[in-house]
Amino acid sequence: MTINKRWLRKWQESMFISLTKEQEAIILDHFGTEPEPYEWSELDITIQLRSFIESGTFVKGKMDYEYQKSLLFDNDKSLLHDDAF
Repeated sequence: MTINKRWLRKWQESMFISLTKEQEAIILDHFGTEPEPYEWSELDITIQLRSFIESGTFVKGKMDYEYQKSLLFDNDKSLLHDDAF
């Protein structure tokens, strides 16, 4: 999925926020094309937009395997086995 100015304006209205023209340009440049060989989902875009609005940067891409495991199983180490993935 890619976004255009119309999509971004509707999203802003639904979130009750207003972006500057500079922010809009950065966002449209970032999400105007697919990140080959992948494609954006609406959830990806929404998470990235929230991150950009809060911090001025987009969320970093792929998480490595060890970091993913720590997020999923941090509270219950008994679930941590390589065959779980």
